[in-house]
Amino acid sequence: MRFRPFSELDIERLNQVAGNRPLSLGAVRHFARTGHSFLAEEGETPLGFALAQAVWQGEATTVLVTRLEGRGQEVLEGLLQAVVKSAYDAGVYEVALHLDPAREELAEALKAQGFAIGPLVLAVRILGSRGARGETRGVLE
Repeated sequence: MRFRPFSELDIERLNQVAGNRPLSLGAVRHFARTGHSFLAEEGETPLGFALAQAVWQGEATTVLVTRLEGRGQEVLEGLLQAVVKSAYDAGVYEVALHLDPAREELAEALKAQGFAIGPLVLAVRILGSRGARGETRGVLE
């Protein structure tokens, strides 16, 4: 299994593991430039991906993993290792992501890779995103 940076040419491969939340070309182009996003594959078969970017947090930089998808704990752990190494190589010493408690396999991969999982909750409000009838759309539709 290998973990490599991806480009916009990999959009179909990424979307093979994106499930019901396909990636847009714009998102793939953005994350391909961050230096912290990776595609996991075995031969020609895509197994997962990590979308991550460095974010200035006021006092330090954090590599924030926006999305992590993978088929199996080994894939998830490998993607986490790739992101952590890229962060360390860039002189960034914090990697973070928001964890949906329902993703037990990801929680186990995070623990196996030394991440601390705390009781933090993410609150999100989307501004200006309107549905067909003008109603504000929820985050988790």
